[in-house]
Amino acid sequence: MDLTPNQAANAVERNDCPKCEASAGSACRTRSGKCVTKYHTARFILVPALREELEVTVPEDRGPGRPWKAGLPVEAPPAAATAKPIRIGYARCSTAHQELASQLAALEPVCKRIFSKKISTRIKTRPELEKALKLAYDIKEAVPDQEVILTVQELKRLARNAAELMILSGQLQDPPLDGVPCRGVADQG
Repeated sequence: MDLTPNQAANAVERNDCPKCEASAGSACRTRSGKCVTKYHTARFILVPALREELEVTVPEDRGPGRPWKAGLPVEAPPAAATAKPIRIGYARCSTAHQELASQLAALEPVCKRIFSKKISTRIKTRPELEKALKLAYDIKEAVPDQEVILTVQELKRLARNAAELMILSGQLQDPPLDGVPCRGVADQG
């Protein structure tokens, strides 16, 4: 990140938060009414300079962990230019004897965010893949025109067969249950 923590916070707080509905000029808030320690992804992704960050922390002077107070209103941010695609990486191997290092090495130059796990494709729920997909949905919800690309070294890291791959492709192209659209592609790095 090229911005200082205060510059990043100021840039984030120029926008209302789509997740917690905190108004511009304020830090994000929790359901219990306290200031969060990290801004919600749906909010900081609206700042082009921060789109590739994994998290943006709330500076201490904005009261993380303390009761939330609405800040002073700020002027609307300038219109953002079209940004380059955000690549979310996913690496997986099936057994403890296999290594992830080669997949991670292939993904690191092109992906800022990589989710990885040693887990068999026979396991139906893959938490790291679900986290990668949730991040893609969050980005698309906040900035619908932002291109998000799920990137893997080999397609077999996503599924055991073509049928499973088609199901995953459908999940990427159809809105999930909460109605958030996610258009993306699985890309081999």
